[in-house]
Amino acid sequence: MSVPLEVEAAISRKKAQYGRFIDTKQWDKFHQVALPEAQLGFFDPDGTVLKVGGTPLAFSSAESFTTFFAKFFARAETLHMFGPGEFDAIAPGQVKAIWAMEDQLIMKGTANLIELRGGGYYHEVWKRKDGEWFLASLRLERTYTKMSFVAQVFSFLQRLGLPVL
Repeated sequence: MSVPLEVEAAISRKKAQYGRFIDTKQWDKFHQVALPEAQLGFFDPDGTVLKVGGTPLAFSSAESFTTFFAKFFARAETLHMFGPGEFDAIAPGQVKAIWAMEDQLIMKGTANLIELRGGGYYHEVWKRKDGEWFLASLRLERTYTKMSFVAQVFSFLQRLGLPVL
């Protein structure tokens, strides 16, 4: 079902804030974008949940998401870019959105030797609450991930359970 242009614009603005708040480490503002009970999951091209250091990237609240990424991204420079959204009304006050995305992560203090770049599609549900739109669920389905050689070595060591960085 079609979505009014003003709703698309409001959700697109919130999606832009999602990326900006993450990239600029404004974790205290994330509540302006996502519901407290938002479900957020990140998946490899084969459908398995991504893991960082053994931690699955599947979160049952906005707080657990921000707590994890505030620590993980503390030593990283990141950039998240989104394509135009595809919107469908799925229920009163609920909109499904799909966004193409590309992201980049460079670990500070590594002379740019640890770098990741990837892309895929966000599948999201946005809900209207108190006159505003908020992220209720997010599923990133990656289509590719490209890692620098050093990042691949660190990833391998993590899979072995060895401490890195």
